[in-house]
Amino acid sequence: MDSTEAHDTNDNNLETASASPAQTSDKPKYVVAIGTSAGGLEAMMEFFSNLPNNTGAAYIIIQHLSPDFKSLLPEILSNATDMPVITVGDGMILQPDKVYATPPRTSLMLAEGKLILNEQINDGQLHLPIDSCFRSLAEEQNHKSICVVLSGTGSDGSRGVRSVKEVGGLVAVQDPESAKFDGMPKSAINTGFADWVLTPKEIALRLTEFFNHPLAAGGASSIQQAIANEDTTLEKIFAAIKGHSSLDFSQYKASTIARRIERRISINQLSSLEEYHDLLLKSPRELQRLSKEMLIGVTSFFRDSEAFEILRSQIIPQLAKAAVKEKDSLRVWTPGCSSGEEAYSMAMLIAEYTKQNNLNLDAKVFATDIDQDAITRASAGRYSKETIQDIPEHLIQTYFTEHEDYYEIDTEIRKKVIFATHNLIEDPPFSNIDLVSCRNVLIYFQHGAQKKVLSSLFFALRKEGVLFLGSSESLGILSNHFETVDERSKIYRKVSNQRIPLGDRKSLDKLHPATAYAMPSLPFNTMMGSRSHRQGPQNHFSAVQERLINDYAPPTIVVNEIFDAIHVYGNVSEYINGFTPGKITNNAKDIVVPDLRVAVSTALFRCEQESEDIYYKDVTFKDSTGETKTIDLSIVNIFPSEISHSPRFMVLQFINKKVIETQDNSPTAITFDVSKQSQQRIQDLEKELLRKQEHLQVTVEELETTNEELQSANEELMSANEELQSTNEELQSVNEELYTVNSEYQEKIIQLTQAHSDLDSVINATDIGIIFLDRELTIRKYTPTARDYINLRFEDVNRPFHHISHELNYDEFLSDIAFVLSNNQPKEKEISSKTDQSLLVRIIPYTNNDTRTTEGVLITITNVSRLKFVETALHRAQEQLRNALLDRAERLQKRLKTNPEIKVGLLEDNPADRRNITRLLNNVTDRKLHVVPFATVEDALQTTTSDEYDIFLVDYNLGDATARDFVEGMRAQRVDIPVVLMSGYSEAGIDVDFINSDIFDFLNKDDLSSQLLVRSIDYVLERRDMSKVVEAIR
Repeated sequence: MDSTEAHDTNDNNLETASASPAQTSDKPKYVVAIGTSAGGLEAMMEFFSNLPNNTGAAYIIIQHLSPDFKSLLPEILSNATDMPVITVGDGMILQPDKVYATPPRTSLMLAEGKLILNEQINDGQLHLPIDSCFRSLAEEQNHKSICVVLSGTGSDGSRGVRSVKEVGGLVAVQDPESAKFDGMPKSAINTGFADWVLTPKEIALRLTEFFNHPLAAGGASSIQQAIANEDTTLEKIFAAIKGHSSLDFSQYKASTIARRIERRISINQLSSLEEYHDLLLKSPRELQRLSKEMLIGVTSFFRDSEAFEILRSQIIPQLAKAAVKEKDSLRVWTPGCSSGEEAYSMAMLIAEYTKQNNLNLDAKVFATDIDQDAITRASAGRYSKETIQDIPEHLIQTYFTEHEDYYEIDTEIRKKVIFATHNLIEDPPFSNIDLVSCRNVLIYFQHGAQKKVLSSLFFALRKEGVLFLGSSESLGILSNHFETVDERSKIYRKVSNQRIPLGDRKSLDKLHPATAYAMPSLPFNTMMGSRSHRQGPQNHFSAVQERLINDYAPPTIVVNEIFDAIHVYGNVSEYINGFTPGKITNNAKDIVVPDLRVAVSTALFRCEQESEDIYYKDVTFKDSTGETKTIDLSIVNIFPSEISHSPRFMVLQFINKKVIETQDNSPTAITFDVSKQSQQRIQDLEKELLRKQEHLQVTVEELETTNEELQSANEELMSANEELQSTNEELQSVNEELYTVNSEYQEKIIQLTQAHSDLDSVINATDIGIIFLDRELTIRKYTPTARDYINLRFEDVNRPFHHISHELNYDEFLSDIAFVLSNNQPKEKEISSKTDQSLLVRIIPYTNNDTRTTEGVLITITNVSRLKFVETALHRAQEQLRNALLDRAERLQKRLKTNPEIKVGLLEDNPADRRNITRLLNNVTDRKLHVVPFATVEDALQTTTSDEYDIFLVDYNLGDATARDFVEGMRAQRVDIPVVLMSGYSEAGIDVDFINSDIFDFLNKDDLSSQLLVRSIDYVLERRDMSKVVEAIR
């Protein structure tokens, strides 16, 4: 692919990217994909902790995770950012200011704003989830794509950054010095596509600046405006680039140029095209970067495998066989070769075919590019391990030599490829080419430049030669001169050998065959001289060229499509008449001597009708002196109208037989016979007359048809008049409807007036001071209570608020109002008045519900003096309660230590459990516990009224009864003894509400021990005593 390949591959679609609708509030304005592996967690924490949570972008994290690993990334990253961190689910819709983390064993794709998960199959193949996500991001978001490569091992992501860069996205890479593992960052940097190489913190800060830039935020493009207004600043930038690198980008599409310059303006945090032009003049480094960005080359080996399979199986065999049969060389041209992958791919295909078929074939691949640095890299033939991953393994083994950090192309292939700098628009093309591969180059040129390049490619190809274009390109005006080999792959075969124009290039090959020269087939810096010579003063070269043509070319008249002479080369005086009295004509048929008129007019007519070159031999005529002479007459088409939209010209040459003999490669010569050609001319004129008559007949028929159409139009007008009358009646009906609507509006006005009156009543009745200010901080309305704190009068409405004095101890009052208005954030402050009243001041932005815009501020002043008094009293009561609780707790501890005995009732229907619990309680040595066991609810209830128990331990299931029956029985006897409920794991159906409302503690019988029982008894007694303390305070 050409070095001139732009970032945005959608530039060929009439700049649809720049004309896309504005982003909606729920659609991210950018999507940031973050690829990381080992050591990436620390980098991501540093990145997100320095990133605001309101950038409007969505963030996707792609990691290398073990299939069975349970990632805690969302929980961990939530400590570094306020943005929601979500594990991706299939079909999720991307939303701004959210972070999406991919789950293990999946690869992530983007489609129509959704996240699509694909399960990774364990097939033994190398999975590169970061590369695949970056590619998908580029296809989905185009120039709104941003990829970030952080710490990790391997090279995943290095191929994906190419795709992001290709569509004009932003590439940021962690500085390897700051990465725990530098494999992934180094691989990404080695691609040459990284815009920033920074620490994670610096990447976050630069991204924030980028998002806040007007162009990145969707602001108006100064470049697009400059293009529309024909501003000269853009021309100055082109001139600066051309002066620095001899590259002229004025022929590129406006959208291609605008997108790249806008990107550099955003990255440099500038605000206008003029500022950027000033930066270019001051900074050679920025000028170098812009030049390189214009020439970003994105290519790969065997790109588009299906197309290359067609080349391998069909095209290369056909061309190779033809070359061997004709004992000729096989010539391939790859203009815009960039770093050389496609040129070497072609060379490997040819080498494989010749080797398999044992052919002795001389093959040359001419690889050209406008970028000298790209040519230098391509000539070296060294590629990273990531770059050659698309090459079949057997080709790698055959044609590459492996080194420690790179692969080097084999010498056999390298000799087949000739690299040279070449400008497709300005420089002449190669010739006699069998296969031209010019992919994704034309789409970035303006229409006129596209036509020039297509003309060059057409000229370069032999007949039956093959043209290989990019997926977004077409033949355009040349479609009639090619047959389609494969439409999907954009492979075409040249079927016409007709000459076409080479734009504004000066070429001699359209003159007499003896003066034509073949185009160069070796590097242009050796065959055509240096660029500086070719770009020397044009006036001197044109003068030299004019002198050579006049001195050495045959006498020549250049005529236009109506046969008028427009330019003369050489001495044609003996072939034309002098001017005679009367109207002057410059038609070639009229100005030549009489004996030549039949030959000239017949030849011009045939050349114009048949679009073929005409050559008449032995044309006899008498010159102005009466001498009889014999010449050859040649007419050559220069610009056939069906090939180009340029004007049509024909070259009429008078060839003196004594000076130049007829060449073998001349057009087929026809001996000129006056009588025969006169008869032919008569027949031609009769045919032309017949065509004129037929044309006249068609014109008459068209006029009759037009008359019928006019009659039909008259009837339609009459029908339209009737429709207008009907429309008038409809308008009357609409008028009645408007009257009805007006009545409804009147009703609404009455309702609004009533609502306004009610609002005034509320404002006058409220004890809160309220002041309404507009955007200029002018007073719109206020409540009467506001006058207690602000020195307002009725006449102060519509006065600036800062003119009014107040009774508040609030020095920042006006600055806080301005802050709320500008930042759309409310403020609240507790202050005092000059009369020592406690006041709560709230400043709130006033928003229009329809337009959602801030139209002013609302100030409320509330007297909270009584509230402060109550708050003080509450604090005092809380302090008293705390002291009482502490005192009671201290006395409780003393009681527990001195109390000689705690009487414990035990209600358990199971004899074994009853004995076990009694034993556990009797084993307690630091408490004196008196245990009274019971087997039934009735027995226990009989003693609760007479004996004083401190606590009761009750089993939940008691035969036919439950612990609830015992508690309700005590409640009926008005006995209040705290109850500890016991139950086993296997027992179900316990009423939770019963436990929460009537039980002090709950113990599992399977876990019972002396320590657990004592701890529960102490807890229940302490809780009971505390409750009594609180009740006493109340």
